[in-house]
Amino acid sequence: MPTTDWLLADGRRASAVGRIHRAARELFLERGIERTTADAVARRAGCSRATFYRLVGSRAALVDALLAAGGAAVVARVEEATAGLDGADRATEAVVTAAAAIRADRVLTAWLRDRGSLDDVLGGPQGSAAIARSLTGIVGAGDRDGEWIVRSVLALVAMPGRDADAERELVARYVVPPLGLTPG
Repeated sequence: MPTTDWLLADGRRASAVGRIHRAARELFLERGIERTTADAVARRAGCSRATFYRLVGSRAALVDALLAAGGAAVVARVEEATAGLDGADRATEAVVTAAAAIRADRVLTAWLRDRGSLDDVLGGPQGSAAIARSLTGIVGAGDRDGEWIVRSVLALVAMPGRDADAERELVARYVVPPLGLTPG
């Protein structure tokens, strides 16, 4: 029996997964992540529930994939903004850029609003601290330093400064000095 499911026609798996992701993003923003069901995403994407599960695995896997994509975009923005910088300058720019990038991603901000943390997405407190240390270029720092960076970024996400320069000044003055970094 030929299928009428548009998602399975002509080997369009990547396109189908993209359509499911777009539908999920829309619903997450309309209803909130926790109140969006797999059935609602499948309906919005125009596919069956079975196709949804076959292509994305589960609702939890879908959420993880969207959060991972958002996280990857944040990392890419930070890496671009900090290229050629080191020391305190790199750490300052990494914190300010990460906060701006998270604020720009509406799914990440919805997740933070609903959950208050990205730790479970980033591999727990140690995982998020490791990412923070890597992006800021801090060598030999411990988990507490990474945790300080993560908490500082989240504070800026929750309570933005009046502009990027004001945030950069706050970070350079109050966030980076305890890390013992010198200007690059």
